[in-house]
Amino acid sequence: MRKGGFSLIELLLVLGFSLLVFAAAFEFFGITQSFFFKLKDAEEDNLANQAALVKLRIDLLRAGFGLELAIRAGAVEAIVGGDSLVLLNREARFLLAADCSSGERRITLEKTSGLGPGDRVCLADEEKAERHTITALEGNTVIVSEPLDSSYAAADALFLLLEEVTYFLDERTSILRRKVNASPAQPLLENAGLFEFTYLKEDNLVRVRLADKNHGERAHEITVFPKNLGLILP
Repeated sequence: MRKGGFSLIELLLVLGFSLLVFAAAFEFFGITQSFFFKLKDAEEDNLANQAALVKLRIDLLRAGFGLELAIRAGAVEAIVGGDSLVLLNREARFLLAADCSSGERRITLEKTSGLGPGDRVCLADEEKAERHTITALEGNTVIVSEPLDSSYAAADALFLLLEEVTYFLDERTSILRRKVNASPAQPLLENAGLFEFTYLKEDNLVRVRLADKNHGERAHEITVFPKNLGLILP
């Protein structure tokens, strides 16, 4: 009968079992860590999609703002589809300092602060409207690229500075981008695999679907009722 201690075989058996336990624990830790990072990446992708949709919703709700006269006259459309989603609203408005006649290219305003060459503008009154691009400024006089189609009375007309917001999927880089007027397009959602939108004009509803490349089967969707157009469209 052994008085105390362990034999070599017993120590080897204990060591072997310990190694098995440590190996299993290490493998379990690796699996758990991998699963954690996958969940973390999925959550980050989800938050990125949600942030992009929030920005889209804000711009959609603003579509058509201040353009009631121009939209009714058929000079502009607040929402335009195609390869890109284009949203139009009024960035600023200016008052005419003098009447302007058809065929002219010079429009005198009470002030021109905030205007510059290349800006897209709209001249509108209760009956008509037209779009133009500013080519130059001379004091409080704006020179547009094309002669005016109609005459406008200073007391009745508005000179509107347009803001054009464009969303498009850059398929080369898989980035959803947002562009305002002529400024460079900014990245809104990286690793984007899906950007779809439809505008149901008769119902005044816009549906947008987004998905990243890693989770294309889980598309994020919003439906927006552009409130400004709801007050304009019949």
